[in-house]
Amino acid sequence: MLRAFEAAGRLLSVTHAARELSVTQSAVSHQIKALEEWLGVALVARDGRRLALTTAGAALLPGLTGALDLMAQSTAGIERLTRRNTLVVNATSTLSSQWLIPRLAGFCAQMPGLDVQLVTTVGHLDFEPAQYDVSIRCFADSELAALPERAGWRGVSLEAFIPEQFTPVCSPAMLAGAKAMLSPQGLAQHTLLHSRSTPLVWQQWLERAGAPGLQPLGDLVFDHAHLSVQAAIQGLGVALGNPRFLGDALASGLLVMPFPELLSGEKNYCWLRPARAAQDPASVAFCAWLASA
Repeated sequence: MLRAFEAAGRLLSVTHAARELSVTQSAVSHQIKALEEWLGVALVARDGRRLALTTAGAALLPGLTGALDLMAQSTAGIERLTRRNTLVVNATSTLSSQWLIPRLAGFCAQMPGLDVQLVTTVGHLDFEPAQYDVSIRCFADSELAALPERAGWRGVSLEAFIPEQFTPVCSPAMLAGAKAMLSPQGLAQHTLLHSRSTPLVWQQWLERAGAPGLQPLGDLVFDHAHLSVQAAIQGLGVALGNPRFLGDALASGLLVMPFPELLSGEKNYCWLRPARAAQDPASVAFCAWLASA
């Protein structure tokens, strides 16, 4: 009952509360009604689809929100005590495989005796930062402004440490045999490699390169961006990659960039640290290492 009212009151929407709590709108409404009956006072006023707090509801909401946040932080803190000398990091699979894992030995050398657990997930926002000591996600500025309104995200500190940038990459053999790839328009004679996790990046890059609406020879789609890059190494087509992630592959000659000066991207990778880990030495050290790695 309390969670349903807190979410609906904070968001001023039964629909948004139901989405946040992963229940139906009817369930949220029933829970709020049950709480009102138990307290003997109306907490919300409904006008069609709009929801507003009554005087009693407005008085109850701030304390309830703070109490729920405190409970979440306290239980997460107890959980942390049971996994001694362990840092749990959550990140996407592409960032993990292309950037984090190749550098992780450097951090482990700085923190002997600390075990690092790396959890990779697909979800962009549908997770609770308090579940992990540090999380890494990619955000646009507009997304960052909305984060404090999400349940479980209040008190989360964050900082950008790598820009998200994309440019085409392919195998050296493909570039050597592709006389047409002297300009972005020449990509029309090649297969483009896509990922479901970043479905719009080719469209954005082509617009940036002055070739909007380009129709390639073919398209291959993979679940994750790092798989599309691996396919490019195998000569299956042209992928989009972040040069900061692909330093080793570029330096060794596994990949080349036909248009290194043409970069697209409007987001930044950020570390996220929940309030309960604000003073945790391992979490603080890891975030500082991310900024310098």
